Amino acid sequence: MKPNHCIIFDPIPYHGGSKVATQLAIQQVNDGTVFHVLSASPMSWNQGQSNKVSITNLALPQCLAIQTQRLGYWAKQAYLMFCLTMFTAWVVITKFKKPNTLVMASGPGVDFAGYAVSKLMQIPLLQLIHGPVGKSSAAKWCLNQGHPTFYLQSAEPSLLLCMDSESLPANFKTFTNGLDENDYPTPHSFSIDGITSFYWAASLLKWKGLDILKNAIELTEPSSQLTTNICYIKPQNSNAEQSLVDATIPNTCWYHEPNNLDEIRAKSDVYISTSTNEPFGLSTLEALSAGLIVVIPRDNAFWDKKLQHNVNCIKYDANDAQSLSQAMAHIAKNPEQYQGIAKQGQKIATLYLASNTYRDIAWAIEAKCPQEPTLGSGCEIKSGEQQ
Repeated sequence: MKPNHCIIFDPIPYHGGSKVATQLAIQQVNDGTVFHVLSASPMSWNQGQSNKVSITNLALPQCLAIQTQRLGYWAKQAYLMFCLTMFTAWVVITKFKKPNTLVMASGPGVDFAGYAVSKLMQIPLLQLIHGPVGKSSAAKWCLNQGHPTFYLQSAEPSLLLCMDSESLPANFKTFTNGLDENDYPTPHSFSIDGITSFYWAASLLKWKGLDILKNAIELTEPSSQLTTNICYIKPQNSNAEQSLVDATIPNTCWYHEPNNLDEIRAKSDVYISTSTNEPFGLSTLEALSAGLIVVIPRDNAFWDKKLQHNVNCIKYDANDAQSLSQAMAHIAKNPEQYQGIAKQGQKIATLYLASNTYRDIAWAIEAKCPQEPTLGSGCEIKSGEQQ
């Protein structure tokens, strides 16, 4: 029996948590599906994860990559549509079979070209939404095409606003992120050397809040026994405002997209999140599972709602470097009293396993089969149908 073929379209030219989540989701799909990834950031995809995934580079000129509005946006979408059409035709010719699904994971406005190719070539589409959706006519058109759409709960207000609706159609379903049981974060063991090691991991995009951490470190007393490991992603070909790397800040170690991220995390004692209104926070979940003391802002976002201060995490006032500095200083002075909080956080993490959190997405991808589905098979929702 020939395998099913699925194309994943990834037009964002830098690494991010949404790509990690998408990779974990497709790992839950059965071995009868082969994935062909067309990516503007091929290094973001773990090519060794499975022999059922192949990655092809999407050459995206910088002059187009930075276009997000007006004629520039449509020029970029026309170019992306051409590239995806050619890539899809190549898959059809070489595999002697039409792809069963096009998976979009960057957001409806960014993925417009994928929707156009889906309609042009009559291939079912599945959309993953990992964060808030910007309001635009292009995004609204995409969301109204009736394709199966999976979204993080935090994205719902922006989806309703974009669609000018009070409720979402039946083809929209929520999901949450999870961790791969076969590649679980290495557990942390607290040391007794008197130095507390803090850990931060995110991109340099301004909203990730690195500047808050830098200010907090500078406000911390020089006598405080702490060091900070800062692991960062520097987005390329992006007009979005970014924070600056500052290696002159004392007692900090800077790592640009380190290959040994798991090792750095496991050797750290405390994880700090400075993102405000983070749609999910995969780094926070990884830190919880590794048994670090987790420090998050009070911002009414996902983890602020799920975790309790002084029970399974420590909270500080959002966007307040002074509040964060005080939290860091208190932990550094007596880290032993916070180790129980880390253990409670570790228990919370066990509720978020990829085999459970991405199950519905995997089933939806597997349901895109050439045969007509039977009632109750899980294949009833077909891409392109209005609900």
